[in-house]
Amino acid sequence: MIVEKQKVEGCTLLTVEGVVKLGQSARFLAEALKRSLSEDSGNVMVDLAGINYIDSTGIGELVGYLVRFQERQRKLILLRAPERVKNLLDVAHVSDLFPMYDNVHEAVAAEG
Repeated sequence: MIVEKQKVEGCTLLTVEGVVKLGQSARFLAEALKRSLSEDSGNVMVDLAGINYIDSTGIGELVGYLVRFQERQRKLILLRAPERVKNLLDVAHVSDLFPMYDNVHEAVAAEG
């Protein structure tokens, strides 16, 4: 799994590629989110377009960090989620918890 980090208009953008599942990849995603929470300011956008697969552990990490971001009055925003990822979020009944957008500019305009 690969996570690239960059700053975009006052937000942090994490571009995630590969598989997010129980084990090292889920821990890697959690560490990237943890660093963004502690080292950066503003909202964090997670671009999921490169995700081939995400399991319940990966979804659990996203939900867990969503709560941590909210506690600090920050947002965890999902971008470009593939249809299969959206379906998994729906099945887990958590899709409505996340702001989701089709691109960075739409997210920045809506969530500032």
